[in-house]
Amino acid sequence: MKGLLLKDFYLSWRYCRAFLVIVAVFLAVSFVGEDNVFFMIYPIMIASVIPMTLLSYDEHDKWTSYSGTLPYTRTQLVSSKYLVGLCFGTVAFLVSMAATTVRMLTGEGFVLEQFAMVGTALVALGCIGPAVILPYVFKYGAEKGRIAFYITIGLFTAVATVLAGMGFQVLVIGSGLWPLAVVAGVSILLYALSWWLSIRFYQRRDL
Repeated sequence: MKGLLLKDFYLSWRYCRAFLVIVAVFLAVSFVGEDNVFFMIYPIMIASVIPMTLLSYDEHDKWTSYSGTLPYTRTQLVSSKYLVGLCFGTVAFLVSMAATTVRMLTGEGFVLEQFAMVGTALVALGCIGPAVILPYVFKYGAEKGRIAFYITIGLFTAVATVLAGMGFQVLVIGSGLWPLAVVAGVSILLYALSWWLSIRFYQRRDL
């Protein structure tokens, strides 16, 4: 398992280094103006793409076929992608939350409810996107999964925009922080369920 994780981290460094520049640019832009929250959550979107990007390179390099000759189970092959996604997602979450804190402290001041809402959005976005797409990728392949991923991100953004327009933020502030805890908890459970489904699908897939 350690070898699989090292392989994926090496591939990430080789093929995904440009993501670091993109993240830095978007974080810098988030400090300009008042309504640039999207740029603050962009790092978690980048992190959620990395497992799928690695799967694309694995298929292109015929790793999915070659790995069958190695002493790794399909459960381990799937788990390595989810663990890598979890690692990068955690780093992106911490960076975005740190940037959010700095932005709030240098602006109108720290507001716990707004801070919690940003954190919940990051957790949901970091979990729900991969949770929906990765089982599809492990069952049918990376290319179809990439298309489904962008559709999912578009739908998630549209729903979030509609909820914001309907006063969801006011509802959360008036009801306390428990709705945010529920959203975050459900997102994490979906990620765990997706992990299990991906293992089942990949075990049955004919490579």
